[in-house]
Amino acid sequence: MSEQLYTTEKGYVLKELYIISSNGKAVSIFNMMLELGIFEDIYNSSVSGYVLLNDSNDLFAITPLSGFEFIGVVLEKPGSQKNIVLEKMFRVYKMGAPDSNPSTTSNQSYVLHFCSEENLVSSSRRISKAYRGKTVSNIIKDILVNHLSVSPSKVRAENIEETSGVHDIVIPFLNPLAAIAWLTSRTVSATSKSSGANFMFYENTEGFNFKSLETLFQKPTKAKYTYSSKNREPSKNDTSLTEIREVIKYEFMNVFDTMSGINSGMFSSTLKTIDLLKLQASDYTMNYKDFFENTSHIEKGKKAFGFQNEYQDRFKNTTQENYYSVMRMYPTNKGHDTDSIISAKQPSIKQNFVEKWMLQRITQINQLNFVKVKLVIPGDTFITVGDIIEFQMPLVSTKDPGSTNYNPYHSGRYLITAIRHKINRDNYEMIVEGTRDSISAPYSSAKNDEPIISGIKKI
Repeated sequence: MSEQLYTTEKGYVLKELYIISSNGKAVSIFNMMLELGIFEDIYNSSVSGYVLLNDSNDLFAITPLSGFEFIGVVLEKPGSQKNIVLEKMFRVYKMGAPDSNPSTTSNQSYVLHFCSEENLVSSSRRISKAYRGKTVSNIIKDILVNHLSVSPSKVRAENIEETSGVHDIVIPFLNPLAAIAWLTSRTVSATSKSSGANFMFYENTEGFNFKSLETLFQKPTKAKYTYSSKNREPSKNDTSLTEIREVIKYEFMNVFDTMSGINSGMFSSTLKTIDLLKLQASDYTMNYKDFFENTSHIEKGKKAFGFQNEYQDRFKNTTQENYYSVMRMYPTNKGHDTDSIISAKQPSIKQNFVEKWMLQRITQINQLNFVKVKLVIPGDTFITVGDIIEFQMPLVSTKDPGSTNYNPYHSGRYLITAIRHKINRDNYEMIVEGTRDSISAPYSSAKNDEPIISGIKKI
């Protein structure tokens, strides 16, 4: 297999890059590579990527390439805190149309798209199975191990969080990964430190993960980044990190979108449950401020402050009090298991707990989309999606000597939700998407009795 070593800041070792054809023959494609991209995303169930090749050996025709090949990748960065960033076998599933050089017929370029094999296996299989008296975490383990035949090394116990409650669930002919996504959207954690309904199922370079966002929020900071200063030693009080890493470029993807927050139900919403057996309807409301104060956040403890800071509207309500901005309806069987008449007829009945997960998930997922930043950093084998990093975002203005030069609201901890590993013949960069559900300093309080504000409301 091919091996190449670079020693710059963006240096790496692409230890192996090869294709295994359908006849079992392995062919190195390292010398043909123009660019290799690998994607991790907390919202996607599997890792995917592409490789751009410059082919002067007619690999396309001789191997041949037909969409049933494997691509093997081993990526290292010697001297890093985690030497191997990726060692994985992918399945090729798509090829971009070959592009021949018009000045010569001696080469052509094309893109091979690949993904984890579990993605293709899932697309070709269906689950029709009843689970009785099982937790969602146990059901997901069963799907991964028995219906996708995932290697135990990729389904580690510490990466599958235990869930609350036992359920009777029938999966009606769904693809395995689609079934997992359906279960993930309605699950509550068993730990008291995670009170929302915010589970995520995703694959990163360490395997498959099923964890609640609040559990991820509570992880220690994995690395610190700054845009302006060079690598330097951390303060004496910080023993968790060996250096502050440099950001090549950064940009905001989202800063705030109040209209989206209102329309999505982030600030407030209503759930109307219908008990079809008792013929009863009940309303449950979500208030952003109350929910924020009773859940864990990316910024820890007293350093976490909410996004909401507004004047009352002309009806003397804030957005978090306009509960019918978003309304959902869903059937419920709350209390059926403790009702003597119902439980006598159906002793094994289990609650669907819709009151605990529907509105909670809506607000928590949308909080993560409120502030998002994209960082371009040197390839770093130490971090992956689901990790927490700290980013010291600079102010654009110059401050007095000795004073802090960081944005007080947007500097702080970020959850990594997506990474694009970008590798070419010269360097290895990572494009990192970070998000946060809180800010690092409180906004000043809105004063509803200010004359100018009162006047505006009357216009």
